Amino acid sequence: MRETPFPTNPADVVALTVPEFTCGLDLNGSVSLDAVCGRFLDDANRALVWFIRFQALSAWCERADVGVWLQSAPSHAQHACQLAASFELNDDWEFDVERFRSAVDSIAP
Repeated sequence: MRETPFPTNPADVVALTVPEFTCGLDLNGSVSLDAVCGRFLDDANRALVWFIRFQALSAWCERADVGVWLQSAPSHAQHACQLAASFELNDDWEFDVERFRSAVDSIAP
């Protein structure tokens, strides 16, 4: 059994696989920690990592400037979700707004 280390700071938030993070992901829905724990029954810390990454992605998407940009191309949201699985977090437990946006842009066709 694999056990994910408990993230005590943003640098400790391990990467998830894209399928682990994006399976059933709904950016417009609310998510409870209990529901996420149900997806990672054998690894509560991995569930916590998923939740932290989801919160970081949600906070990034909720920015007014990002919201408009996301709507400008349907693939932006899909690419952002894929990147959120492994993108590093800043000291505020979030994705750096411009670095994350640039990374999304870099994988757009």
